[in-house]
Amino acid sequence: MKKLRYILAFCFLIIAGAIVMIGCEKKTSGSGKLPAGTYTWLAGGEGGGWYTVAGEFARFLSEKEPGITIHVVPGGGIGNPVSLDQGEGEIAWGVGYVNRAAYNGVAPLFQKKYTNIASIAGTLSVDYYHFLAGKEMGITTIEQLAQKIKGGEKINLAAAASGTTDYVMASIILDYYSVSFDMIEQNGGSVNQTVYGDMIKMFMDSRVDYAIVNFGMPAAVVTEMIEGRSSVILAASNELIDYCHYTWGTVARSSGLSRIPGGTYPGIDNDVPAVCHSTEIIVSPRLPEAVAYTFTKVLNENKDFLVQIGANYNAFDPKGAAASSVQVPLHRGAARYYREAGVLQ
Repeated sequence: MKKLRYILAFCFLIIAGAIVMIGCEKKTSGSGKLPAGTYTWLAGGEGGGWYTVAGEFARFLSEKEPGITIHVVPGGGIGNPVSLDQGEGEIAWGVGYVNRAAYNGVAPLFQKKYTNIASIAGTLSVDYYHFLAGKEMGITTIEQLAQKIKGGEKINLAAAASGTTDYVMASIILDYYSVSFDMIEQNGGSVNQTVYGDMIKMFMDSRVDYAIVNFGMPAAVVTEMIEGRSSVILAASNELIDYCHYTWGTVARSSGLSRIPGGTYPGIDNDVPAVCHSTEIIVSPRLPEAVAYTFTKVLNENKDFLVQIGANYNAFDPKGAAASSVQVPLHRGAARYYREAGVLQ
């Protein structure tokens, strides 16, 4: 009987030890706190900037935390918050003002609220609305362009396709002056909605005298247009920049970012005030807190890696803009990181 008790006790110790070892193995996986999982990142068009950066960062994050696997799939600025809200992914690239409009259900972009979205970080990069005009048009501001439209002047203009974030914000800017793309056509002019490659040819051949281009700086498209035709970039007024910021969530003038610095493009030596929007990483509120925390930490503590992927990400400010410039509420995991980093109270 005594021997049996010894045997049972020995077996118990073996089983207990095995349980502890399994527990330790599970705890030491990755960071020791992350639930292993596979997540979907809605990016931009395949092969585009968003798609490429998402793929590079996903690989980088997986190297830091082997338990996390991220699949990058095509998406788009307007569709991503909707897809995220509807459970078609856990992470997404977004445009700040579009995310804000989606969360609040602001027309004409959205007809309902999409509140199942949260933010990880804002102002990762900034894209600028370049309003180009042939120099011979004799104007220097967006307001003067609007006055031409109001006056019934026949003008020919190139813009991005309707339904894109570029077209939507350009429409908002024109609407601020009570004009529209439709008015241009009603005046006998033309609005050529086309891809940027064709826009370059149309502008350089003088088939259009104005072009609205949205890119980070310096934009190769803009450089090519200016080198091919004597041009100006039309200045936005302070009032327009403030309106777009306070009403729609574009970049604030107080950030110091809402200008195209002189020397960015050939022949344009002075700063040009401009409307610009920021990019933002949004996530599903259902993303596990530990994963959101780790994603935010790796992102904020590796700005150099982002800048290596694209110089445009130099606008990212991990010490402040990451938390203060988001356009939708922070994910609880991101908020925890920012509190620990001293960014949030």
